[in-house]
Amino acid sequence: MTNRDKAHEAIVAELVDQINKEDSVQTLVVEPYKNLKGTSGATHQFDIYWEVQTGVQTHRYAIQARHWDKPVSLQDLGRLQKALIDLKEAPTGIFLASSGFKRGARAYAEHHGIDVWTYPFTIETMNDAVTFFVATFEDVSPVFDEEWIEKVLKPKLREGTPVPVSLGGTDERTHLFDEDCAAKTVREVLHEYYLAEMTEVPAHEICVLFDKSTYIETGDLAAPMLKVSGLNAIFSLTSHTETIRSVSKDYARRAVDFIADVLINKR
Repeated sequence: MTNRDKAHEAIVAELVDQINKEDSVQTLVVEPYKNLKGTSGATHQFDIYWEVQTGVQTHRYAIQARHWDKPVSLQDLGRLQKALIDLKEAPTGIFLASSGFKRGARAYAEHHGIDVWTYPFTIETMNDAVTFFVATFEDVSPVFDEEWIEKVLKPKLREGTPVPVSLGGTDERTHLFDEDCAAKTVREVLHEYYLAEMTEVPAHEICVLFDKSTYIETGDLAAPMLKVSGLNAIFSLTSHTETIRSVSKDYARRAVDFIADVLINKR
């Protein structure tokens, strides 16, 4: 068994353990490496199968967890989608990945009802230990498309209405939208560009420029969306080494909290 396989087993085991400890929902069934037979006759295995009772409703989830060193592709999500649609009563698919999702993959998941989430560190296996890297983004600010503001936005505003060019809290709660209306948080966008780094990086200024039309939400009714050319931030990457099990517990706790709060309790 490779170190990567050991790490994956530890993550799945800790996810199951945290699900059993989660008291905000009523768990009926939780099974690791669940095999479900499809209508085609093929057998599909999911890292975790989870049934939850809320009121009179039963919700079923098939969870895949990955700690790859590359972003999840559309093809990776496509394989999960094909397995789900082959089931007579398909559970909701959830894909948890350490390395983020390639462009197009997140929009594909949203279209097919698969919930995806990027947790904010990567894992590098080192014998029986892991080194996890924590990316920090400070002083995050958008680079506005001034030409668009002058030509498109200002003519639409009433005379005297200020253009909301000062944003607060550009983090997990502020979203960016591309021309296909695919939504990502500011932090997710920054992580997609910098999760490939696997070495410590001192704090320095960065500028991420977008290669297609992108808009940021403002929270201002006069101009709820502004076109941006990129993002400025102060970026650093730090690391420390822990045992696989220790890191997996932290990952599992936050992942299960997220699923229970956002995907179950708020539905």
